Amino acid sequence: MIRTMTVDDTDKVYTIESNSFYRPLPKKDLINDIEKNKHKRHFVYEKSGETVGFYIISKILDEVEIYTIAVDEKNRGQKIASYMLEHLINSSRNLKISKIWLEVSTKNIPAINLYEKFGFEKIRLRKNYYSLTHEDAFIMLKELIWKIFILWELRHLVMILQFLF
Repeated sequence: MIRTMTVDDTDKVYTIESNSFYRPLPKKDLINDIEKNKHKRHFVYEKSGETVGFYIISKILDEVEIYTIAVDEKNRGQKIASYMLEHLINSSRNLKISKIWLEVSTKNIPAINLYEKFGFEKIRLRKNYYSLTHEDAFIMLKELIWKIFILWELRHLVMILQFLF
């Protein structure tokens, strides 16, 4: 089950993040984001009542940036990250988001493969993006389908206006 993260989830989320990333977000910053940041959205994945994964995004206008997707080490390989990414994409479509983007280490092959499986494309390389580990990052982007329909509608609107005038 995927649900909105609460402050009560931060101990487990911080543990997952600490075990997943070289430089985790400080827990006090996570709590502050949950309580005060109107642009960030936080979700957890529960399995048998236990938080085993989470993701954090930022939504500004019609774009979403993925900050983090992480799964507890002992629960990896169970498609939990896929379920969370699918939830994120479907929620974004419902909100009429036009694009979802992220940065990912060029060395994080499992994450890159996951994003590519869901239609994300590498659009740029950022050299030394992770300066502490001297790793490069790919910027990856997924454009959502609804934008195509809006362009189609605009094209037809222009044709109608040209006909009328």
